[in-house]
Amino acid sequence: MDSTEPTTRTTAQAGTLSLTVWPDTPLGEHQRYAHRIEDTATGQTLEGRDLFTGAGASVAPERAMRDLAAFLNAAGDARQYAIDDPGSTPEHQGLFPGWTAETARQNADALTLLAEEEQLSDPPKQQSRPAPDLSWFERPPGGWVARKRGRSL
Repeated sequence: MDSTEPTTRTTAQAGTLSLTVWPDTPLGEHQRYAHRIEDTATGQTLEGRDLFTGAGASVAPERAMRDLAAFLNAAGDARQYAIDDPGSTPEHQGLFPGWTAETARQNADALTLLAEEEQLSDPPKQQSRPAPDLSWFERPPGGWVARKRGRSL
């Protein structure tokens, strides 16, 4: 790992879930992030080292946190789908162990907010607007409008 990269852990709370991510050993062009998921209500924990950035792109740990929250949200949605449609095999069913998917389902709203935090925390970008045209009364006499329209009465 490059010594200039942050090695501190970033933690966020999503309902009863405490999520922590930190940079791990790079793998080729990808930066690997380790993570810890803890259900504060039950004390169950899960650790992994399987969050990766895009090729050649370094990201802030906050982005890795949002990605983890999005994956947990997908697992929670799959768990809810399995409850609603018994006998089905949801697409994201095997992302996390059963207790993690169930806790993610129970904390879906908080995980959604955490996963979408980038849009909420970034201030809206100000777009430069062109200066408004001068009003008719502010224009100098004989301006370009008068030449194009001819004489006014």
